[in-house]
Amino acid sequence: MKKIIFTSLIALFAIGCNNSAPTQPQADKMISGNKEATTTVAAHTTENQPPANSSSSGSPMSKAVDVTKLTEEIEKADKEFKAKPKDEKAKTALATAYFERAFALTKAAQYSAALGDFRKGLKLNPNDKEAKEMSDQIVGIYESMGRPAPKEGEEKAPMPIEK
Repeated sequence: MKKIIFTSLIALFAIGCNNSAPTQPQADKMISGNKEATTTVAAHTTENQPPANSSSSGSPMSKAVDVTKLTEEIEKADKEFKAKPKDEKAKTALATAYFERAFALTKAAQYSAALGDFRKGLKLNPNDKEAKEMSDQIVGIYESMGRPAPKEGEEKAPMPIEK
């Protein structure tokens, strides 16, 4: 399920952040059945409009999501891990807390913040294949757009939720 959501988000992120507006007459003809119908991606984008709530993540598709409880879980797990740094259970719990928030942020298209959480979790549990794949996919999205992925430690914080 997470992979399906992420794949959809990748497509939306790529479309929303694309700097060009190619025409797609063949796809439109197939969809509409009208040989005269041609539409550009620019006609359906908000590229020239400031997207709501996108300043923190850098993605026009991003939206604020309440990660308060997930952040509290990270803080709780971090406190336990710092008290017992050799305890594998505490280490796994902290990695899992980071991954859970990362997946929530990915779903909200907050890719920079999600990448930061994936990286933190992978430092604790480098064998988590799904988290590694998601982290690599986010980096790949940035690269495919000709943009550098945020450097480790320079990822943006999750967008604050307006109350």
